[in-house]
Amino acid sequence: MMNQEESAITFGYEASEEEIQKVILAWAQATEAFHYRFAKLDRIINTLQTTARRQPSASRARLNRLIELRQHMGDVLMTLLLDMSGQKTGQSAQLSKPGQLYSHANLLDELNRQIDAELISVTTVAQA
Repeated sequence: MMNQEESAITFGYEASEEEIQKVILAWAQATEAFHYRFAKLDRIINTLQTTARRQPSASRARLNRLIELRQHMGDVLMTLLLDMSGQKTGQSAQLSKPGQLYSHANLLDELNRQIDAELISVTTVAQA
């Protein structure tokens, strides 16, 4: 007698090798850009914290917003890493699917745009 998993028929779209390569490349580029922005944000926060110690009147609200953004970035990265590893509760270990990588790449791209907007405002204020 076959168990349910063995007897289940799966229907779905099978991605071509070229599509999978494009998705992996998009994911890798988004991840690399995300890491770059995280490091840049971290340097800016450290600089602002040093300045705030010397000049307590420095913009605490901006510093707090950047620290929250960095925390959010770390949370997103950890969530994606757990998602990729398949270690969620009740989830069997399986390789990531192209759709999952595509979703991750889109999420990282969107977060990168938000980070860019915040970093541009910080750099503009710092240059003034």
